Amino acid sequence: MGNKDITDFNEAQLRKRAASKEELNICLTNNYAFQKIFKNEEIVKGFLIALLHLKETDIEELEVTDPFVEGEVKEEKEGILDVKLILNGGKKINIEMQNTYQEDWAERSLFYNCRMFTEGLKKGESYYELPPCIHVGILDFNYLKSPGFYHRILLKDDTTGELYSSKFQFHVIELSKIATTKGKARKQDLYKWAKLISASTWEEIREESEGNHYMEKVRDEMIKMSQDESERYLYLREQMAIRDKASQLRSAENIGIRKGELLKLVTLVQRKIEKGDTVDKIADDLLEDQEIIEKIYNLIRKYPDKDEKEICNFLI
Repeated sequence: MGNKDITDFNEAQLRKRAASKEELNICLTNNYAFQKIFKNEEIVKGFLIALLHLKETDIEELEVTDPFVEGEVKEEKEGILDVKLILNGGKKINIEMQNTYQEDWAERSLFYNCRMFTEGLKKGESYYELPPCIHVGILDFNYLKSPGFYHRILLKDDTTGELYSSKFQFHVIELSKIATTKGKARKQDLYKWAKLISASTWEEIREESEGNHYMEKVRDEMIKMSQDESERYLYLREQMAIRDKASQLRSAENIGIRKGELLKLVTLVQRKIEKGDTVDKIADDLLEDQEIIEKIYNLIRKYPDKDEKEICNFLI
């Protein structure tokens, strides 16, 4: 029951498919589905119980808040979190689903946690009153080198392991490492949540949610989404965006490879020009097409103050 290739659909086709009776698989790695479902307080309560090893009675109050993060001044970066929560009237938690590789994920998580940590502190208040802040990253790609699908990151003394502060935490769930998870970790409730979030078929969703009323609630909400025309459309539109972004990343990688090769060639031509070599000689020595060498040669001569990267940018 896999989805058709969404990239083949234009807007009209997207709406037609949303209005059809075709069975639609819902995946929580889709940002729209994740945000919509995990803003349900009952559902996110079950997830936090598994993540933070809480008892149901430990959660006295849970508030889903405005996910908008505002910069202190106009020039500062703003952002929108997937899900932002306040637990028991104080502890701040944000949960983000990321389905495409982010090279700067660590910096992104630091930015959001730092912003949450400092927001709301009023003049004259003690720093001690700053609430604990937890950033939860659910990644559909490998980011950390260490094995295991789940990582809890704290501020500790590098030598003794003494905890510096428990008020700043990062929890990272790497969905791509679920398959290689072994032993006791597979029996954890969080492992079942990770498998549910990464599930790609209704069969997997039913299997993972069975027997846990919080996860069964997730399943029920996913089924509702799959049967509602407007929800189907928004889900499919986001799915199209995911595919488009993945395609752009692949293109960028290809350009990066070509750029790397071109950068090397420009550097070699610069060195040859410094020796006084002609276009013909450079092309012969480097076994390259004379037309390409001539373009590089002319740009280097025209812009003697430009470095190899700047010359390379003229050619791409």
